[in-house]
Amino acid sequence: MALSAQRGDKLRVRRGAAALGDAPAAVAAWLRACMAADGDRLFLWTPVLIATGVAAYFAVDFEPPLVGAMAAAAALALAFIPLRRRAAAAPLAAGLLCVALGFGAASLRNHLVAGPVLEKPQAGHLTGRVVAAEETETGGLVAVLEPSSFARLAADELPRRVRVNIRLKEASLAPGATVSLRARLMPPPEPVLPDGFDYARQVWFESLGGVGFAYTAPEELEPPDGWASMLAELRGRIGVRIRHVIGGPAGAVSAALVTGERAAIPKAVAADLRAAGLAHVLAISGLHMMLFGGSVFWLVRAGLALVPRLALNYPIKKWAAAVALAGATFYLAISGAAIATQRAWIMITLMFIAIMLDRPALSLRNVALAAIVILLWRPESLLGASFQMSFAAVVALIAFYESDRVRGLTSSPHRIGLANMPRRIGAYALGLAFTSIVAGAATGAIGAFHFNRIAVYGLAGNMAAMPLVGIVVMPMALLALLLMPFGLDAPALWIMGAGVDGMLIVAHEVASWDGADSLVADAPLHALLLTVFGGLWMALWRENWRYLGLAPMLLGLALWGTAPKHDILIDRDAALFAVRGADGKLMLGAARPAYAAEQWLRHDGDRRTPREAARSSDMICDGGGCVYREAGRPVVAFAKTPDAAMEDCALADIVIAQVALSWRARRECGADVVLDYFDLWREGATALTFDEDGKVTVVTSLQMRGNRPWVQRKRKN
Repeated sequence: MALSAQRGDKLRVRRGAAALGDAPAAVAAWLRACMAADGDRLFLWTPVLIATGVAAYFAVDFEPPLVGAMAAAAALALAFIPLRRRAAAAPLAAGLLCVALGFGAASLRNHLVAGPVLEKPQAGHLTGRVVAAEETETGGLVAVLEPSSFARLAADELPRRVRVNIRLKEASLAPGATVSLRARLMPPPEPVLPDGFDYARQVWFESLGGVGFAYTAPEELEPPDGWASMLAELRGRIGVRIRHVIGGPAGAVSAALVTGERAAIPKAVAADLRAAGLAHVLAISGLHMMLFGGSVFWLVRAGLALVPRLALNYPIKKWAAAVALAGATFYLAISGAAIATQRAWIMITLMFIAIMLDRPALSLRNVALAAIVILLWRPESLLGASFQMSFAAVVALIAFYESDRVRGLTSSPHRIGLANMPRRIGAYALGLAFTSIVAGAATGAIGAFHFNRIAVYGLAGNMAAMPLVGIVVMPMALLALLLMPFGLDAPALWIMGAGVDGMLIVAHEVASWDGADSLVADAPLHALLLTVFGGLWMALWRENWRYLGLAPMLLGLALWGTAPKHDILIDRDAALFAVRGADGKLMLGAARPAYAAEQWLRHDGDRRTPREAARSSDMICDGGGCVYREAGRPVVAFAKTPDAAMEDCALADIVIAQVALSWRARRECGADVVLDYFDLWREGATALTFDEDGKVTVVTSLQMRGNRPWVQRKRKN
């Protein structure tokens, strides 16, 4: 018996060793089987590869030649033709072609939007056509103009568009009109951190070459004309009507849901919505377009179904889809056609076209098609949080609801009656919970990366408020638009306002809970890329190998807090600096400029106000500047005058001068690092980091942004 047992153990060991030896082959076979089973899902990776090409364009620190980018795409397209029938080479060739298409589309888009940008602040008379005008919370206006003349600029130096803030409450603007006013315009601001958000890059692709404010009220020189002006005027009248009838914050929010004009929303209300996880309600995107277009589709189909002859003999579902598509297009027009709204319109257009062609309306293939169109049309959208969050939510939700088990849990009974009402309500509540959880999980990392915020109680806020938005607010908005030409919209607007009031009450309550709006410090880019790639791997594949995506996702989340923190920050105007103390917190030299101070603290995940962060016993300030001293740390001096800078050179390790220093003064200064006004003027926001050996590394905004068209290269003095 003992001998037999021993032989059995040896046999099991040999079998185990053989199994271990065959493990690589078994894994390879399993991967091949998964790939074969998911072969029809390869198309879903097309927008991911195009996005890779777009990202590569923005990642390089020089401007690639347009001819080279287009030639590379054309060459790969020609190479793909003979390889498309080869099973082994076709996927690789197609992938390279998609990457080249993304790179070429971004390069071409840059060429199409390129225009002059102001080199320095200037003031003078501005004459131009009003492209858009939006009322602010304080009663002023924010206007986008196409200038025909400004100050003493030549015609070829005029920006294609400028944004002007008009703080005068009595001012009025009609889109399409030609106006004249006196204004001060400046170049679009640079990042407040070397690796921070680049507003100048964003507005470059909007053809905005200057931003500023008006000294005087605009004077209309020519009245508006053309259909675009009529549409803009209609949009403005709709917004005014909604705000007037509903009134208060609810009126401002209601107008934003229809016209997209958000400047009139009080900051406190916007903060409550953000803390409650409801900020997405303010951006007219997929949710609004789906509710609006879906309501039109349901109403038209239900009305046609009441006529038996039509319902039994004609494709009323397709008719309803066509009418709903027209309604969604009208909604796109009156909402201002923002980039997020355009994306939503493309997606819902594909959905209604699929219905008319008897294809599944909601599928990952349709989402992929929409992403391809947007990435080739507006490649810069990839860099925005709106694009990333909207597609992440849609992809995650469709992939989640592809499961038969999930659909079974959230499907409502077909029969209508009181007996089935509890089940219908339960299915709706469960579906809403699943949707909130899945969408929140899919967008949480992206929101934290871009905004350094996490809405901890977002599930509670969405569970309580979204039924009001879906059942009351958006249907009443549609009804109000239908009745508005007849002057019968007041009851519908009153109900809509009551629904928005309820949503704002929920937002305020959830925002008041402890820790509702949590700040997180900056994350490294590779952490976000790993997290998103893992999520895409899990969503786009169908077979079990999808769960391999958990590895990069968890690794990305584990690396989230590993971003290096700068020890000294200096703003682009040399007006503010901050030093990181031994406790890891930033100490500000002053509380102003407030915007830069707030952004520094937000990127650090620090909830203190600039005033609170400017109070420190280690920071001593007087009329000549500030000096930071802390045991074991370098002495840092921030000088406001040349004399103060020379005094600080004798005792400080690092001297930052708010004024220009002569070449001789810099040479005679005994500090290890000397930066003056012109250094910061040329290089932009600057950060210094100390290593363990005490060596100082200097990183500037200009270095991080590279030599790109939206980056101004300032001459040396």
